[in-house]
Amino acid sequence: MNHPTIEDFVAAIGRDSESQELETIFSSIGIQIQNLDDYRLGVSGHRIWADDAEGLQLEFKDVGLLSEIPYHDIDDGPWILTDVIFWGWRKETGTRYEGPLPCDLNFLMSKDQIRSDVSADLGAPMVFGLSGNVDAWTLGKLELAVDYDGEVGIRCVSLGLPQEE
Repeated sequence: MNHPTIEDFVAAIGRDSESQELETIFSSIGIQIQNLDDYRLGVSGHRIWADDAEGLQLEFKDVGLLSEIPYHDIDDGPWILTDVIFWGWRKETGTRYEGPLPCDLNFLMSKDQIRSDVSADLGAPMVFGLSGNVDAWTLGKLELAVDYDGEVGIRCVSLGLPQEE
């Protein structure tokens, strides 16, 4: 897989499947709009593309879920890239994402190191999860989240549109 740059991902998040920014991502990873799958939970208006072996997942929403469009049927697209998830070590595949990560993160960093390094630039994280296992920072108009997996380290790093409240 040809890994897009973080700048390419940042430019594509929030853009639709007809945009040049998303075409750049699709071209880099070798997919087309037809490769997007129905969301695994069967949720209307959502699509997903994942390469488990490469540790990369892209999540999309129908444009009609993000803004009011007269006479638009949900699931007709175009599709807005909402989240990019970079997976850490996965026992099932024995692999992890090997491309660049936001904020110069890497999967070998400890929670304390990440909090120190990222917080120096973006401030203290918002902490989520039942056991405080997710740190999130605002990165411009995007949200950077790091999901920790106990002793294993980083479960995943995600970059996407802020979560709806």
